[in-house]
Amino acid sequence: MKSTNNFYLFNSRVATHAIFWMLYYVLFGLIWVGEEGYLASFYLEFILLPIRILAVYFTIYFLLPRFLLKRKFKEFFAGYAIALLIGGILQRIFIHLFYEELLLNDSSSGLFSIMMLVRAIVLINTTVLLVLGAKLFQLWAIEHDKNESLETEILEIRSNRKTHRVPFESILFVEGLGNYVTYHLADKSKITSYGSIKSALQVLPDNFRRVHKSYIVNKSHIKSYDAMTIDIQDNSIPRGKSISDEVLLN
Repeated sequence: MKSTNNFYLFNSRVATHAIFWMLYYVLFGLIWVGEEGYLASFYLEFILLPIRILAVYFTIYFLLPRFLLKRKFKEFFAGYAIALLIGGILQRIFIHLFYEELLLNDSSSGLFSIMMLVRAIVLINTTVLLVLGAKLFQLWAIEHDKNESLETEILEIRSNRKTHRVPFESILFVEGLGNYVTYHLADKSKITSYGSIKSALQVLPDNFRRVHKSYIVNKSHIKSYDAMTIDIQDNSIPRGKSISDEVLLN
């Protein structure tokens, strides 16, 4: 299973977030440059960045786990709309006070207008959706890997027109007899399937070892052993002469 650290640069969430916001700041400073030049553009992005960061983290660390992942869609969209509205209002206030009046010395545009508020909300929404999409992909990838891991822990055995789904850990040992193999399980039941002992070993994980021409054992269930036999639960399995202790231990 993948660790969530695999999604972060240098295995660090803090470093990844810092690099992302730094690149975001530089990119949008270059994109939204206007007649006032690059200095004004980067200054504007600098004063607006904290509002967008707060909107993003409020969405992915509060609204997402508390509402969206729990399928409380009405609560999520209501909280999301409120966050965008508050963020848009704050962004418009910051633009007017710290950019238009302080830097440009221009207050003719006024503090609020519908179009300016909508534009501020759209810009915040774009940023939030970008990060939210990345976060949702991360969560999907983690769940996907979990499901794959669960699938690999299950062995499907075809027997008597049925497919038996058996956890690997429940298999004590496998016994081969001609063209058939019998899986002996921890609950003392048995499943016999058509196939060879060699093909059975190929689909079993590393903790299974072939200890005899007709037997494969699960090392996790070995109770004791000597030069001739291996004891698993109430069963005594013959041990091949060429099977060293290292095969059973490693």
